[in-house]
Amino acid sequence: MNNDKIKDFYNDFVSYQTQSGVNERIYTLYKKMQSLGLNSDSNILELGCGIGVMTKLLTNSVKTGYIESVDLSDKSIELAKSKIHKQNVSFYTDDVVSYQPKKKKFDFITLFDVIEHIPLELHPDLFRNLSEIADDNTKILINIPNPDFIDFHMHDESAWLQIVDQPIPLHFVVANSESNGLQVSNFNTYSIWVENDYQFFVIQKKQPYKKVLLSEKRTIAKKISNRLKNIYIGLRYR
Repeated sequence: MNNDKIKDFYNDFVSYQTQSGVNERIYTLYKKMQSLGLNSDSNILELGCGIGVMTKLLTNSVKTGYIESVDLSDKSIELAKSKIHKQNVSFYTDDVVSYQPKKKKFDFITLFDVIEHIPLELHPDLFRNLSEIADDNTKILINIPNPDFIDFHMHDESAWLQIVDQPIPLHFVVANSESNGLQVSNFNTYSIWVENDYQFFVIQKKQPYKKVLLSEKRTIAKKISNRLKNIYIGLRYR
């Protein structure tokens, strides 16, 4: 698929995104980022930012860090720039597959509902680039529709699909991650609008396993709480 055709589609898609605004999916992803450590000084590379709806949400949390947001659609970026005026937010029009960020250190790299719209033959290049950008502390966050959900739409409700919209099987993400020195550290299928309609990945640099005892990381209060829990379990199920 020609990049210009994809770009034209998403330029025309701007009006739909404007009407959609912050929906339950976007807010759910924002809350997931908070649970993963999003805070005031987080540095974020947002790949496939669209018109900046998620970007705007992120600015509620990120005050001293920075957000670098990228999209193929120049009209999307133009609108995002007109709506968000923050010194710590930068927008760029570029291809996320090969994008070279202006900043060098990121706590999060996000691709929210993006990779299913990138032709499969480009995924090895995408993951290679992600691996080069990420450091040992970077969390790469990917959200996609459940591949079975896309399969359903391809056969029964194809009008809902975008110009490039394909199922991304779990093994495909794992293989592209592992072949580029990355690993899936967390994965779950979850529901937003219909049962099991989305999947969420946390991907990080592959590192040697370290045995870290949880007891060594607990505060005194948590140690007491854990001890009481173990006493309860022992008494209740003895």
